[in-house]
Order: sequence, then structure tokens, then C-alpha cells
Amino acid sequence: MKETVSNVFDDLEIGITLHDPETGAIKGVNSRLEELYGYTEAELRELSVADYSATDEGFTQADAERRIEAAAGGDPQAFEWRIERPDGERVPVRVRLARTELDGEAYVIAEIRDISNRKQQAADLEAERGFIEQSLETMNDAFYLLDPDGRLQRWNTTLAERTGYTPAELAGMYALELFPEADHDAISEGIEEVLHSGSAVVEAELLAADGETTAHEFTGTKLTDSNGAVRGVIGIGRDISARKERLEHLEKQEEAFRHLHETASKAEPFEEKIAKLLEFGRGYMGVEQGFFTRFDGDTQRIVVGVGPNEQLQNGASAPFSESYCRHTVDPESDSPLTVTDAKHEGWADDPAFERFGLGCYAGSKVSVDGEVVGTICFADRDPADKEFTEIQETFVELLTEWASYEIERANRERKYRRLTERISDAYYAVDTEFRLTYWNDVIAERVGTPAEEILGENIWEQFPDIEGTLVEETFREALDTQEPASCEHYYEQRDYWAKLQVYPDEDGLAVISTDITDRKEYEQQLERSNERLQEFAYILSHDLQEPIRMVSSYVCLIEEELEANLDEETQQYIDFAVDGAERMRGMIDGLLLYSRVETEGDEFLATDVNSVLAAVRQDLELKLAETDAELVVEEMPTAQADEDQLVQLFENLVKNAIEHGGDGTTVEVSGTEIPGGHRFAVSDDGPGIPTDRQDEIFGLFDKGGDSEGTGLGLAICERIVTRHDGEIWVDSEPGTGTTFYFTLETA
Repeated sequence: MKETVSNVFDDLEIGITLHDPETGAIKGVNSRLEELYGYTEAELRELSVADYSATDEGFTQADAERRIEAAAGGDPQAFEWRIERPDGERVPVRVRLARTELDGEAYVIAEIRDISNRKQQAADLEAERGFIEQSLETMNDAFYLLDPDGRLQRWNTTLAERTGYTPAELAGMYALELFPEADHDAISEGIEEVLHSGSAVVEAELLAADGETTAHEFTGTKLTDSNGAVRGVIGIGRDISARKERLEHLEKQEEAFRHLHETASKAEPFEEKIAKLLEFGRGYMGVEQGFFTRFDGDTQRIVVGVGPNEQLQNGASAPFSESYCRHTVDPESDSPLTVTDAKHEGWADDPAFERFGLGCYAGSKVSVDGEVVGTICFADRDPADKEFTEIQETFVELLTEWASYEIERANRERKYRRLTERISDAYYAVDTEFRLTYWNDVIAERVGTPAEEILGENIWEQFPDIEGTLVEETFREALDTQEPASCEHYYEQRDYWAKLQVYPDEDGLAVISTDITDRKEYEQQLERSNERLQEFAYILSHDLQEPIRMVSSYVCLIEEELEANLDEETQQYIDFAVDGAERMRGMIDGLLLYSRVETEGDEFLATDVNSVLAAVRQDLELKLAETDAELVVEEMPTAQADEDQLVQLFENLVKNAIEHGGDGTTVEVSGTEIPGGHRFAVSDDGPGIPTDRQDEIFGLFDKGGDSEGTGLGLAICERIVTRHDGEIWVDSEPGTGTTFYFTLETA
């Protein structure tokens, strides 16, 4: 029998055993069976089925005997079994039993296949299926499976929770039932596109059972079976309401910031500008009324009011004790006062609520020289739907900062005009030896020395404190050059500033001395006020960086994550979003540079302007190549300057010339020596600047109609030159090119 089994079955890849149909005992095995079971044929003949089976798992002797008996009776058997090898390893096998005859004798033949790999694959598949099921249920995104007709076949818990439907309600629902009618066409077209092209992305409002909607982005992919037949659409729905809100918020921030600066920089009366800003602000704040108030003793008066509320129009007044503003000017708080729902926030019994009935309110105080003089407020008779945002509060605060600055400046200008109208200029003259030849009553009174005591005396001997100063330098220069000159000087002993206008002739010098003490104080006040505005702009710009960076980063992440599924329109939307964020970031970076010119500049040192322009050429090398522009630089002098800011100054001017000059433009940079310093010129052969726009180009956010910049470059240039006590101006004729000039002191 051993020989017969070997001859017939040893070449097979499956194990074979021959059993006695009466007793079930093993009569023969092939070599593959010996490998599989781990026993020799001789050992197997001495063993029962129970000896080599996993009986503790249910694979018993009795069951085996029953199956062999059934096969011997002509009923083939097919079943799975568990073999236990001598080393304890258990092997799952597939067994087939049938009656057969060999050499004229009847047997039950067993065909035994090792199914370990199949079992492992099944286990792996089950584990993977479980993992997928668990992942789908724990996803933050809604998962869905639609049949080709758009009917829901599967969904995860997230979709059920967001829609508020029970599993029984969702079963068999059509996709269109989960969206408002306005989005039905987009959803239908999206399903058709998936079935036709393989994928699609659709933005739509997911409609919950209670009628609430949430903005979602649905990504769908065609699902097919192994034969390629379409089974339906599978995909995810991502809640993009927060993203859309951030983008809309960013757009509103940019619009508010730009509108404020554009309006504030116009050459219009203050009350006209404040009216425009209040009109814009009431829309931005989402309320019906905007108003600017001033205080007069115990009375609050509306100076400018825009909106339909008749109680808050121009000229209306009310007792200060019955106004919301008495809370706004609380000295313990510098932040704007905001009220979302006055009645439910404890205002029901307040005299202000009883008089005006304002349901929501946002206001901030206007201060001049440290004294609160009024407020700027936005209000509505109905409560607000939601709290005012931080950026809305910042808008109100920025608006009041600007109003405070404008009122303070106007007050000081009026004061200065009154002073200059009352005070005549001092006048005196000296000969070529600097002996005093004329001395009017104003200068006599100012220094306390009458004319009869000083005429004929040498001015340096009488006033040794000005000898060796800029005053002496200016006098001698005017006498030598016979050209008018001027200077400003602080007379420390008498504590006043004077501007000296010096007019030479062959007999000596005539000097007009104008008292500019008040103007100097005014400038210092303006400078401090400007510093406060710079600090505020810096803080605002710094705080905007992070949300913009987040918007840009998340949009880029969305682009990377959905790259394979993005259609052209969606890609365009993403590009618009990224471009808008980058433009806003550019504006903010420009504002930071603008605000830091004064606060973070370096010490003025002797600076080789040739090295500065070499650095500029290197920085703009790529831009010059891209535009086929040429930069021509003359030999440059040494100037007293902040080197980094000088690089920024020249770079902005050269870049501006390239951008506005067009491809192939030639930019020339030259320097000319002037008294006390140098005048530099940056010229181009571009189209020039219209005459009516030349006074505006140094303003914030003025970028011209053909530029993609931020509109801050020339404003930064002007600020740098001003810090260096220089002047900057433009000379341009349309069609003949443009030249920007600026001056710096000699090193």
C-alpha cells in the first residue's frame, strides 16, 4: 500500500490519507501529508484522529469517525479541520472525504489542504475592515456612500449627528433631501460629474433636520466593483464654515483698514471725513447708527450722526448723566465699551436705556491732550445677533485714535495761527565784520537789550553762546556765497527757538528772526501723537499676522490634501484665497516697516553709498533680469546715514522705477553735492506720473493704477528721508520719465 500511495499521490501538493471504511484507521499517506502533520506514516498508523487534532477546539474523534462513515457510505464530505503537530503548532486544513478503490480494495480517501494563508488573509481582511469601520465612525468629516441614483447607502456617525436624523430616517434618503433647494442643481451636477469623470468637489450648505444649515465641502469619487461596473459615489463632507468665516472676516478686516486710511488721508474737512467713516462703520459694525459726540459741561452734543435714529442726528443733545457715553469714558478702562443686548445685560433701569432705548452699543472715547472731549459710537435700537468681534472693537478704537489726533492737530494749528498773527518778526542787521547795524524793538524786547546799548557791537562778543554754532556757520556761508540761507536754533539761555532767514549783500547781512518755539512744541506733540499711532499700527499689524498665516497655511494644506480631486474652478478659488492672504500679509509687513523706521533704526554713521547701491543691485538682480531693465549708477559719495535704511530707500525707489517704467526701462542713479550734504536722484525713462497725482504718491496705500504692490514703498521712503532730516520730492512729466530726488547730510 505504501508503494501504491507513493506512486499515485506523492507528486501532489496536497496531503492524502487512505482510511479503512469500516474502522477509519489510516492505511496509507503520501509524503506531503507527512510534512503537513509532522508524523511519519508508521506513527500515524498507531495514532487515533484525536492524537493529531485540536480536540479542545471541537475537532473530536467521534466527529471524524462520523464523517469517514458517511463518506464510506457514498456521501462525500467537505469540511475544515484543525491539525495539531507534535511541536504543538496548530494548522487549519480543508478536508474532502470520498469513497474510492485502489488495487481492487475499497477505501475512504482524504484530500487535505493547508489553508493557513487563507485564514490569515481572512483575519487580516477582517481586521482591516474593522479598522476602516472604526476610522469612518471616528472621522471629524461626514462619510457617505450613494448609489448611482443618489440614494444614501452608507454613512458614518458624523453625518447623522450633523443632520440630526436617526439611522432609520437616513436609510434610503436621497442626497438632495440633505440640502436646501438653492444647492440642488450644484449637488446633482456634482453627482453626474463623479459618475462621468471619476471625481468632483462641491461646496454646499448641509441641511439638518431642524432646518439649520452648515457650509460644507463635499468630495466625491466614483466607486466601482471588480468588473468595473459603477456602484455609486463615495466621499466625505468637510465642515468649512469656520474657514469661510475666517476668509470673510479677513476680507472685512482688509476693507475696514483700507477704507479708514484712504478716507483719513484725503484733503477734506474733518467733519466730512468723520461722516464718511461713520457711514462705513455702521455697515461694518452691523448697526443702524454711527455718531461722534462732544462734551460741553454736563451736556453731550451730537456733532455728526449718520443713520435713521432721530435722537442721534447732528446737533441733538442730552444730559451727560442720561447717556451711554458716561460709561464709555470710564477712566478705569481704555478699551471700547460694548453692549450686545442692553436689556439683558443690566441696562433696563439705566437712564440712558430709558431715554434712548439702544439695544446694542459700541463706543470709545476721544481724548485731546489727555482730556476726554467726546466719543465715537455705533448703536442700534435692536440687540445684536452676536457679540462684537475683536477686530470690530479695534476698528472703533482706531477710529477714535485718529479723531483724537485730528482734533488735537487742528487745535494746535489754530493756537499757532493766533500766536503768529499777534507777534511781529524780530529783525536785525550786521556789517561784513559782524558788527550790529540795526536792532528793532521786537528783538530788543526778546533778548532784553535795547538798541542803544548794542548797535556797533560785535554780535559774537555780545552773544557768545551762538558763536561756533549753526548760526555762525550759516552767517559766514551766506556772506561768502552771497546766497540767502536759513537755519533754526535753540537759544538755551532764553529758552526759545528761532528760525533765522539770512539775506546777504555787499554791506553785510539782514536777518529776520521768527520765534518758532510754539511750532517746535507743536511738532513735538505731533511727533508723540504720531508715535502713539505708530505703536497702535504696529500692534494691530502684529496681531493680524497670525490669523492671516493660519488662513494661508490651511488653504495650502487643503490644496495639498485634495490635490488629486481639485477641479479648475476650485483651484482658482484656492489661488484667490492664498493671493488675498499674501497681499494682506504684504500690506501688514509694509506697515510694520513703516512703523519701525523711527523706533528701530540704527545710529547714523559714515556710509559708502557705492556699497549701498551694490547691495541694491544684488537684491534686485532677478527683477532686473526678468524685466530686461538696466541699472546705471554713477560714482557715489559718503553720506551720514543708517546704512540698512539707506539700502531700503534706494531699493524701493529703483524697484518703483522698474515696476512703473515697464520692460526694458533704464534706471539711472546719481548724486550731487549741495551745501551741507548731497542730493541724490533716481531717474527712469518710463511713462511718467500725471501731474494731478504727484502730490498723492507718498501717501499710505497709494500704489498707482499699474502696480501690484502694497502702496507703502514711497511712504516708507519719505519716512526714512524725514528721519535723516532730508527732503524727498518728485519731478515728472507724462511721457518723459520720472525722477525722485532726496537729500542727505554729508558724513
